[in-house]
Amino acid sequence: MPESILATSLEPVTKPLPTALAAAVGQLIAREAYIEWLLGQVMYDLMEISIKQGRVIMKYPRPGQYIAAIRDLYDFHGITPALSLEDLSRKLDVADRARNVLTRSVYMRSNGKGPVMIVRSPWDPGPGGESQPEAQELDDEFLARCRKHIEAAVTAAEKLQQSTDDLLHKLHDRRRTQRELDRRDS
Repeated sequence: MPESILATSLEPVTKPLPTALAAAVGQLIAREAYIEWLLGQVMYDLMEISIKQGRVIMKYPRPGQYIAAIRDLYDFHGITPALSLEDLSRKLDVADRARNVLTRSVYMRSNGKGPVMIVRSPWDPGPGGESQPEAQELDDEFLARCRKHIEAAVTAAEKLQQSTDDLLHKLHDRRRTQRELDRRDS
């Protein structure tokens, strides 16, 4: 976006966003919440605790911290991930940044009219936020990019959840049938 856009008089949108934009933004945020739920399921399954127990002791970590914890838990169980955790980490990070732009930016219009612009927050935009343009139009192209990044992360998180489930089921079957792996007698 040209630098001149910031010289115009942008004003915050003080009324609800147009319905179509609000729905698109809300859908993306809901998909990101689904990613967090999937990742929680994986973490709690690997820790062998319930979601209620997990909520007591855990806060949602940054993507890199999450992947490090998952890698450690896989190692603890002696299982190997069926997918690239580095690739998953990249996808989670990009989706996380897309969500942060949508939730931490200011929605504005030039002189209260025209297209809705998404303007970088006056506060620290968080990791990756420095690459966000100062202002950009909240249009179909921008929303499609956000959707693409978030859906790629959803797909990767679903694969992680399914493959972790499969690996843990196999591990539990082995523990049940191979006495030396049964931890109940230890």
